[in-house]
Amino acid sequence: MKTYDAIVIGAGPGGYPCAIRLGQLKQKVLCVDKEYAGGVCLNWGCVPSKALINAAHNFERAKSGTMGIKADNVTLDPNALQDWKGGIVNKLTTGVKGLLKLNGADFAIGTGRVLSANTVEVTNAEGQKEVFKADKAVVIATGSQTIEIPTFKF
Repeated sequence: MKTYDAIVIGAGPGGYPCAIRLGQLKQKVLCVDKEYAGGVCLNWGCVPSKALINAAHNFERAKSGTMGIKADNVTLDPNALQDWKGGIVNKLTTGVKGLLKLNGADFAIGTGRVLSANTVEVTNAEGQKEVFKADKAVVIATGSQTIEIPTFKF
């Protein structure tokens, strides 16, 4: 069983800064996330959405000619647009992983499950399990999930 000072479950906007700071404080730390570093905002929410919105604004500006720039037959390639957006997300998630490593934190992809006050089991995508021990702390930074209130349906 590999031992750390701290184990952080979740590599989103709460988890990865926590792991980075622990590393900066010379703590041996493992940061675990079930899929990707960066969380929902970086991978599927805010960042990709804003990238696509920015591209849409640029597309409309190019078509309009309002700045005195005229372009004929401005077209949209949805596959290239998705590739561009994916490149932005990849750069940022790679940056988060690099910051973790630079600050001495290990990163593992898998589902973390707290077994006791100081042990965490991590199951990877292939179903393999590994148990880790945390001498000082286990931090749970798994984010939140919306709930539907019966009288206020989505």
